[in-house]
Amino acid sequence: MKRVAGILSVILVLAAFVSSVAAASISGDSGAYVHPYPSGIVQGDLVFGHSEGVTDWVIPGFWTHVGIIGWYDSSIGDWIVIEATTSNGVTFTPLSKFLSRYDTVAIGRVITADATIRYYAAYFAYLQYGKPYNWNYLSKPDIYSDSYYCSQLVWAAYMWASGYSINIDENDGAWSWTYGYAVAPQEVYDDPEVSIIYYHSV
Repeated sequence: MKRVAGILSVILVLAAFVSSVAAASISGDSGAYVHPYPSGIVQGDLVFGHSEGVTDWVIPGFWTHVGIIGWYDSSIGDWIVIEATTSNGVTFTPLSKFLSRYDTVAIGRVITADATIRYYAAYFAYLQYGKPYNWNYLSKPDIYSDSYYCSQLVWAAYMWASGYSINIDENDGAWSWTYGYAVAPQEVYDDPEVSIIYYHSV
């Protein structure tokens, strides 16, 4: 089991690095992906991204990244996504830039959360700003951590905001051969407490 976990860990670390490099190169290119700007967004919504390439077969599931909507910045006319990236750790990104990095994007709403829980989920994620990226995918994720990977951050945010009653990990943290003990973006997307309100692919 330890040998399998070690192999999976190496694969996932490589995949995350490749995904990060690919996303960075796309977002900095004049040929960035163009998606219709979503309407009806609220604070606490979840934003998913998928990139073609190596990540399709290395990272388990279709979705390779997820962030949480933090607030609307009227000075730039854009929503701000709080996300954990391999290059910057927990950081703030305009939604339009986030969307431009991925060929397929989606937005999900945690339907078991009211406006107060959504606010505090975004607040929790906001408080983690500046923390480094967590490369340990296979151990059970912690809510209170010195570092976060993308789906761990949004999962922890809703666990904390709901008093541990909203667990947006599809298998609620149980071991699986696909994801180990980690909470993956695909598991968040597939969780029955998350309803997809926007989807677009180019």
